[in-house]
Amino acid sequence: MKALVINCPGEMEVKDAAKPAPGPGEVLIKVRASGICGTDVHILEGGFPGAYPLIPGHEFCGEVVEVGPGCTRIKVGDRVAVEPNVPCNNCPECLRGDHHYCRNMIVPGVNRPGGFGEYVVVLERGVFSVGDLDFAEGALVEPLSCVLHAVEMLAPKMSDRALVMGAGPIGLMLGRVLKSRGIAQVDYLERLDERRNYAAKEGLGEVFAGLGEVPEKHYECVLDATGVGMLVSAAANRFVRARGKVLIFGVPHPDSEIRLNHFRVMREEIQIISSFTSIKNTFQAIDLMRSGTVKMDGIISDRIPLSKAPEYVLRMKNGDGGIRKVTVTDFQA
Repeated sequence: MKALVINCPGEMEVKDAAKPAPGPGEVLIKVRASGICGTDVHILEGGFPGAYPLIPGHEFCGEVVEVGPGCTRIKVGDRVAVEPNVPCNNCPECLRGDHHYCRNMIVPGVNRPGGFGEYVVVLERGVFSVGDLDFAEGALVEPLSCVLHAVEMLAPKMSDRALVMGAGPIGLMLGRVLKSRGIAQVDYLERLDERRNYAAKEGLGEVFAGLGEVPEKHYECVLDATGVGMLVSAAANRFVRARGKVLIFGVPHPDSEIRLNHFRVMREEIQIISSFTSIKNTFQAIDLMRSGTVKMDGIISDRIPLSKAPEYVLRMKNGDGGIRKVTVTDFQA
């Protein structure tokens, strides 16, 4: 089969790879759509641990074409999305309910071959039917599940005003989920013209181009989807109201630091909340998408063949604001 392979940090190529076969408790999926995530860029850069050489891709959807011994819930022909973080259910973290910090996590696209190949083997435990969802939208189940976990951590109130920093695909999803919960106003802060213009079309609130435009002490909730420490500092020190909450969602550089006004955080009871991946939010994501409660239209800006995946990974790495979510939908070209 054809696959995108990251041979080592900084080196990737589309090449032939062995077609996998499912073992006990596993299913073989013919991948129909696989989304490029910022984590894939980090793996290419060497900033996120990957089992090199690696077929990346943890946001994917497809059709089950074979099941291994012992599979009872999923059958051949099912249209499925994948929850990539499959815990062992037996380590100390799993036993206290923190499955997303499992010490023995199996993660397609990180420590197992992922969704940027024509076929991929995954554990049945991590596979969920998407019914009649479009395959490309089904590949958005994983990022949406992470967004749902984040908003659950934030626990906003209906009367809150929110600022989302970053209007990429994750920022747009955050805004849509917030609005679905009845949030009064969702503003955006985005420096890239193309993304700022698209965010304005969402019609959720104001869209700001620079820090100086954002009203101070105005928001009950500020959500960071950029991973830029300076913006998180500005959110806590300037943008959030007394007793407000700052959500850290964007993936930072490992050496990134946040500078807080210690007195203000203490005196005004500012809460700093962080969110990492998701905890069993896949069912929610699928139900919200299928019901139309959270719409995914417009999140995907580019549907590409596998042959163009290296080009688009580099475009994302270089901060191309003209693209939002890029999804591989043709594995033959």
